This record gives sequence, structure tokens and C-alpha cells, in this order.
Amino acid sequence: MPLSLSVLGARFFLREVRTRLPFRFGTETVTAFPLLHVAVEVQCGAALSTGYAGDNLVPKWFDKDPAKSAERNIDDLLRSAEIAAAVYSAAGTAPSLFALWREAYPECQRRAAAAGLNKLTGAFGSALFERAAIDALGRRHGASLRALLLEDALGLVPEEIHAETTPEHLRSWLAAQPAATIALRHTVGMLDPLSDAELRDAGPDDGLPRALADYVRQQGLRYFKLKLGGDVLADLLRLESIAIVLDPLIAEPYHASLDGNEQYKSVDALEKLWAYIGKSPKLARLRASLLFLEQPLPRRAALDRTAAAGIAAFGQKLPVIIDESDDDPDSFKQALALGYAGVSTKNCKGVIKSFLNRTLVEALRAKGGSVFMSAEDLTNLPIVPLQQDLATVRLLGIEHVERNGHHYVHGLDHCSEREREQAVLRHGDLYERQDSGVALAVHGGMLKLGSLECPGYGVALEPDLDAMIPLENWRKQAAQ
Repeated sequence: MPLSLSVLGARFFLREVRTRLPFRFGTETVTAFPLLHVAVEVQCGAALSTGYAGDNLVPKWFDKDPAKSAERNIDDLLRSAEIAAAVYSAAGTAPSLFALWREAYPECQRRAAAAGLNKLTGAFGSALFERAAIDALGRRHGASLRALLLEDALGLVPEEIHAETTPEHLRSWLAAQPAATIALRHTVGMLDPLSDAELRDAGPDDGLPRALADYVRQQGLRYFKLKLGGDVLADLLRLESIAIVLDPLIAEPYHASLDGNEQYKSVDALEKLWAYIGKSPKLARLRASLLFLEQPLPRRAALDRTAAAGIAAFGQKLPVIIDESDDDPDSFKQALALGYAGVSTKNCKGVIKSFLNRTLVEALRAKGGSVFMSAEDLTNLPIVPLQQDLATVRLLGIEHVERNGHHYVHGLDHCSEREREQAVLRHGDLYERQDSGVALAVHGGMLKLGSLECPGYGVALEPDLDAMIPLENWRKQAAQ
């Protein structure tokens, strides 16, 4: 039965993270960023429970407005989180988390818009509180994420959002036993070194892989996500360089997705790139490996009927999904009507929306459709953000997940010693001790996820808030 709850308050904490290698979001090259955690006090019946959530505050993904600085992007994300804290705390007691979300989410978006935030940024704060509330309920009742959903503890009513769905469609995908492992789809960023020959100026020799070839050899990777920059010829040459590295290293089949990152201005440019790919002998194997293309058009154009007019035809060659355009509970259906084949799941966009979208996928597949969800990543880092995102993906039944935070940041060095010890103790299938410290355990290109089946939202420990900086202190330090 649905569990009633109310949010009593929230505390925010940050830690500064420096990258071991730079990474690029659109036009922004990032070498450092804040990692935000929230601790939310939830009244669960007669008992109190604390739930946790966290995310990186990364510029130029939620909002790529060139007029806004990276610092403004980070401020906007914090503003979104504070708006959500006010809205969820003022909502009072709700009969279920879904009922609370139905009231709070649109109010978060209304206030975010009034503060000059776009919809994707506005969703960020609500997404944090959705996860933290689920974590609090699970910890209070000794139930995992899957158990909460199977027992209808969150009170999801998918047909209120997607009329095509029914409770049976929800139960159908929840009934599947989550896999114990998942394939890691390694991101190859625009700045990432591909081979040993490129390592001269590619970050520290710190015991962890740096070049794509190193990852393939050491971790047995077979899934890849390849970033595009929007320049047809430059992207063609980059893909050829990647294929030259992958083809001789991997004897068995490999698989890849392309990420347009909103960088292509028209479907005609995509068609030109595809034609060049088809003519390049160097790309024959890579082309055959491609699974889908993610968000090639800018978010506003992507769901515009005129700008996206050729997407359905292009999708016959390579399925296209939305990512940044997925900023509303109705976005997925809008995209499907234009010829897109799927949508990404990212915890930072909202987990309730992901559960509802997965239910819509189930309903459409029951009618013979071939739509799907992919699992993408906003450089999620251990412990809380990474594990909650993996818990979501595991539950949704997706077989591979983009992971690249472990490439850009050195293991769990950003965590406290207590957190590192607890991670190995409680999630020893997901992490391991290496010569260079505690790191994500990737073997045969796979991650083991069994330990995520624990009370709460995939995290069997509590984050070390004492080792972080309270938000008010962080702001004072940033202002100095």
C-alpha cells in the first residue's frame, strides 16, 4: 500500500572535486566542480527517517546558454535545489510520494521559471528530493527500491501522466528480476586520449587507465559512447581515429552509441555525416556496431515539428533518442510523435519520470512498438550519486549504462576515509582496492550490482556529511 509522508526539512553539503583529466560539456572544459549532497528529514507515519541524494554541479549541460557563465550555471542548480526544499517542505503530508510529486514538481517548475531557470534546471531540485524521499522510506521500512515499487509503497499511478498505460504495464516491467551485472558503456569525450601515443600531456600517471586503449585492455570494455562535436568532417576524422584503436583490440563484436550533444544544427548535417560514415572503409565495423544516436539537435529544435522533420527518416538508418530535450513528463511522447525511438534515463532529470517513461515503453511494446530507454550519465561519482543511478538503471532492466565519472576523477579519492572503508565493506562487488586506492571494479567490461539491493535507494551506508562543507559555509568561501 502507498506510504504517507511529509518532508520536514533539508540540509545541503558540498565537496570540491578536481578532475584527473579534463572533460568537456559542449563548449565548456571542466577541471573542477562541486559535488552536492542533500540530507532530507522525512516523516514516515509516526517515525522520522533521513534520506540522501547527491549530484555533481556541472556547467553547460542543464543550461547551455552562452550568456551564462559556469559559475551562474552552478548557482542556478543550487537555486533549483533550494526551491525544491521550500516546495517539498511546504507541501504537508501526502498520501504517497507520487501524490507529493504531483503537487510539488509543477510548483518547483513554476518557481524555477520565475527565477530565470530553464525546465531541465528546474527539474534538478525536484529530482534530488524524489531520490532522498525514496531513500528515507526505504531506510525506514527496511525495503529496497524494487521492494518499495513492487509493494506500491510509492503510490505510482502511471495512467495519470500517460493515458496509454495501466497498472499492469507498471507491474509487468517490475516483475522482471534485476540483473546482477551490467555492461559499462565507456564515454570517449572530445578531449580524451585514444592511444599511448597521445599520453604525453594527458594527465597524471596515477595507476589508472588514461587512454581508450588502456581501458579496453585493462577492463575488457565492449560498449562505448562516442561524443560528436557538430562539425561533420571533424567528427568523421574523430570516429575514424577511434575505430583504428578499437578494431584491432577487440576480436568479438563491440557496440557503440553516438552522442550529438545538441551540436548538430539540422537533420541535413546528420545525413551528410551518415553518408560519409558509410563511405569510409575505416568505419565499416564501427558503423555496424552503432546502437543509436543521442540528442543531435539543440533541445528547442529537437521537438519542433519543422526542425525535426527528417528525424523519422534518419531513424530508419540509426535510431535517435532525446536526452536534453527530456525536460517535462510529456517530452517522451512528443518525441515519439516526431519519429524519435527512445529517451534517456538520468537520475538528475527525475526518477519518477523515468519510472513513468519505462511504463510507457512497456505499454507501447505490448502493441508491437520498438521504442526503448537508454541509460546515460552526468559523470556520476561514487558514492551516493553513482549507486542511486545504477539502482535506477538496474531496476529499469537496461543492459548497459554510460559511465565515465571514474575516468575523469581518481577513484574514491574525493570521499572521506570512512566512506571509502564503508564502500568496500558494504559494496565490495562494486568497488575494489587497487594500488592507487579504492576504485570502481570493472572486469570483463561489467559492473556487479547485487549489493545495491539493500534498504533505501541502493546505498547501504550514510554519506560522511561531517567531511563536507555546509552550503552556507561553501558560499562564504566562494565569495572570498
